[in-house]
Amino acid sequence: MVSYAEVDDQTKTSLKVHHKATHWLQAALKSVIGEETSQAGSLLVFDCLRFYFNFHRPLSDHEISEIEGMVNSWIGDATSIHPKVMPLADAKEAGAIAMFGDKYGDQVQ
Repeated sequence: MVSYAEVDDQTKTSLKVHHKATHWLQAALKSVIGEETSQAGSLLVFDCLRFYFNFHRPLSDHEISEIEGMVNSWIGDATSIHPKVMPLADAKEAGAIAMFGDKYGDQVQ
């Protein structure tokens, strides 16, 4: 017996938006507080996202405001992320960040 699952378009779109936002949030964090910060996980569901990261101190109100401003600006400008499929080594050389503990194939997006 074969079973099929289907995800409605609204849920799929919401998840894509939140996935993009995790990339933007990571980029903003690295821009504002430095490259030493790292993503520690995320939760993507249709109505929200949660983003965990490591840093050696609490963020200041000014830093939080700056990070929010950057991400909101990218969202407001409808900034696109253009995924590419390439070998893992090439992706790392181009600046991609591999998440600790994740397993990757020879080709990554």
